[in-house]
This record gives sequence, structure tokens and C-alpha cells, in this order.
Amino acid sequence: MTLPPPLDWQIAKIGPGQEVPPEHRVTRENWRLYPYSRWAFQHTRELVPSRALCRSTAPRRLDEGFVPLDDLPSVGDDAGGAISWAEFEAQTYTDAMLIIHNGTIIHERYYNGMTRHTPHHAFSVSKSFIGLLAESMIADDVLDKDAPVTTYVPELADSGFAKVDVHHLLDMTDGVAFDEDYANPGADVHRYSANYWTPALADGGVRAALARLTGRDHDPGSDFSYRTPVTDALGWVIARAGGKRLADLFYERMWQPAGCADEGHFLVDTAGDEIAASGLNTTARDMARLALLVSEGTGIPTAARASILSGGNRDLYAKSKYAERSRGSYGSQWWVAHDGFGSISALGVYGQRVHIETETGLIMIRFGSHPLASNLHTDGLHRRAFEALRNFLR
Repeated sequence: MTLPPPLDWQIAKIGPGQEVPPEHRVTRENWRLYPYSRWAFQHTRELVPSRALCRSTAPRRLDEGFVPLDDLPSVGDDAGGAISWAEFEAQTYTDAMLIIHNGTIIHERYYNGMTRHTPHHAFSVSKSFIGLLAESMIADDVLDKDAPVTTYVPELADSGFAKVDVHHLLDMTDGVAFDEDYANPGADVHRYSANYWTPALADGGVRAALARLTGRDHDPGSDFSYRTPVTDALGWVIARAGGKRLADLFYERMWQPAGCADEGHFLVDTAGDEIAASGLNTTARDMARLALLVSEGTGIPTAARASILSGGNRDLYAKSKYAERSRGSYGSQWWVAHDGFGSISALGVYGQRVHIETETGLIMIRFGSHPLASNLHTDGLHRRAFEALRNFLR
């Protein structure tokens, strides 16, 4: 598929007093589509209701020691050629790229009008930090990973989640039937997401939609399949176990300990509940602070970090369609590579990535507005970029 070149496309370029042409107006119906997404992913609060994550009372200072990545050995492109680091960022429709090595920011670059203080939509990167929140609560005995989901959410007693335990949600081995194929216009994920931000098509919000998921593909624990509603179910369980709104629990256990220095937010669905699976919006620097919780292991329970780094069931992952991504696993809502670098990743559609290597001290935060939803289109390019970066930093 031939894609248009990256655009510096912003509604902000319309002059004062000028009417925005209808074809350039960003709406709830088009904001996730290119090129509207180029502006919308940095302005979600103007399009969808949200709940604030206030600035931490003890913001963490991030050390800086910038390294010119123009000197980086060329990144291999998909055609077998070579491109510069700047070309890699441009070709992947980057809005923000921030790299940390051994706790110090060595590279920080913004495109498309984004700045250091601009929050960006993280999409399914949210899932991984909801997983971290759940593991933190499990480590502190606030949440029982072996308890049935219905212990916390009896409203799911007649759904496909009825015989599922919390740990099945964490590893997405619950078996509830759901089609997550973004390329299929008729897939379940498109009807389900209407409950996020399309009131005219919604029917009671995400929680009501979860209760209507009654089908099953397999027994709990017998297969792995990545599906967005599973994280929303986990978010509901977390809120019930913690006795507070999800955003409040996230602030207390993640945002505040990380020392996040800007205001972030969770988008809320058509019923007013936080969107656990894809609602987090942060600045690049605050996403880096959240990533450092996992990388450094400070500010979170030791057992929570250990559970994430151990990953999920590798045999189940190897049988899944995601085995082409790595010889890894999926556990605690994180993609775990099981390589020699201690690599784990949080991934979101349209180019959102958090990559952490616990053995090399490397962290990459990237926000983007790629025209294509699936990150599989740029996985190979990112793998080669990580390799070039590692070799450069040795």
C-alpha cells in the first residue's frame, strides 16, 4: 500500500476569524483517521470527555545528556537499503521520540506541532500500564489474581467472563470471543469502540458492552488472543477492588510515584467510565517517567516488576497469530521478548510504542499518527532501529 508523505497538518494553521473548511474539520467520527489524526491525537480533550491526572506533588527531574543521533549507523529499511535516524522518524510518522539510556535522556525530538508539554493519545499503550497497576495491587494484597472476575464484578455473571479468573484477564487467556481485526470493517472491535466515543451508536457504555459479550472461543487458560475488551474488564475489576475510580487509583499508584510533571488524562466512555484499554494521554516525558517505574523498579512493589518481566505462557503465544512479532510472550498486559536485552514493550495503534530494555538501560518512547492502525507494518523497521541504537551506545 502506498502511503502519502508525512504532513504538517494542523487546524491551528487556519487564521483568526477564518472559517475552517468542512473537509478539514475534526469530529468524533473522523478523528482517528489520517490526516485528521495528525491534529486530533494531540487534542483528544477537545473531542472526547476526559478525567484529569493532575501534576504530581513531587515531579521527577529527568537528567539530560543529549547525543547526536545523526552519527548513528544507518537504520536498515524494509527494502534492504539504509536510512538515517531522522528518516526513520519521518517514515514512521513520528510526533514525539524520546530515548533514555541508563536513566538519562539522550535524544528528544518533536514533530507536527507537538511540544515537551503536549499530551498525546497513547491508545493501547494504556493496557500495559493498567497491567502494571493491577500487578501493584496484587503485590499489596488489594487484588487477588486467582479470584473469579465475578467476585469483583457480579454484573458479568451472565457473560463470557463468568468462569474467568483475574490472572486470565492479565494474560489475555480468558477465551471470550471477540474479533480484533482492525482491517475488517465488520469486526467486533469497531462496533465495540462506538461505546468509547460515539454516543449516537453507543448502548450503555463499555461496561454494558462487556456484559453483552457472551460467546467463548476456548476454555480459560488454554489459548492466548489479544483483545481490547479484556483490558476494559480488568479496569472494571481494578476499580471495584480498589474502591475508587480507575483514574484515582492510577494517580495514587502510578502517576504520583513516577513523579509525572505535567497534567495527563484518561478519556472516558459514553457512560462516563475511564477507558482502561486505550484512554491514557500523557506527554512524552511523563510516559518516560512511567516507563522508568518498570525499568528501575523503584516506586512499585518488587513483585509487580518481577511478574511483568517474567512474561506469560510462551507455548500459548507461539501458537498465536502474534508469534511473527517475536519468540516471546504476552503477560500482565505487556509484550515480553524473552531476549538477551530484557526487552518488554507497550504498543498502541497508529504508532504508539514504549520499549524498555532492562539489561541495556535503553528506553524508547514514541508517539505517532501513522495512517495505518496496526503496528505490524513497522515492527521490522523498529527492530532494526533498536539494533542500530544498541550498537551505537555500546
